[in-house]
Amino acid sequence: MRSTAAVAMLLGCFALAAGIAPARAQSEDDTVASGKDAYLRHCAVCHGLEGYGNGPLAEAMKIEPSDLTRLAAKHGGDFPAAKVSDVIRNGGAVLGHGSPTMPAWGLYFAEKRKPEVLRARVKALVDYLASIQAQ
Repeated sequence: MRSTAAVAMLLGCFALAAGIAPARAQSEDDTVASGKDAYLRHCAVCHGLEGYGNGPLAEAMKIEPSDLTRLAAKHGGDFPAAKVSDVIRNGGAVLGHGSPTMPAWGLYFAEKRKPEVLRARVKALVDYLASIQAQ
């Protein structure tokens, strides 16, 4: 059973992210961070610094975050780039990511006005995730 403090921390982080994401999206309208930087900013809190699924919020979550270093292994050795891209852009029906209209990471991967920026952001993160696959 999750502790009340852990759940409170999780809710506080989501509230903080919801309050910061719109302002950040406006100020970073054309910014495309490196895949690693985007991962650290938007994914590591749940999936961990190295992608093992052991981020600081992992213990407080109802559904355990995936080990992102094992995606290729889970797909017969082939990195599922199209599926990963869908998860980043739309939540990919992953319950912990939220609905497609409000993914957990805010607006950074949902820029509608500049599709070329969105494509570059998603590609950078997909490429980074491909680079951290376990051998």
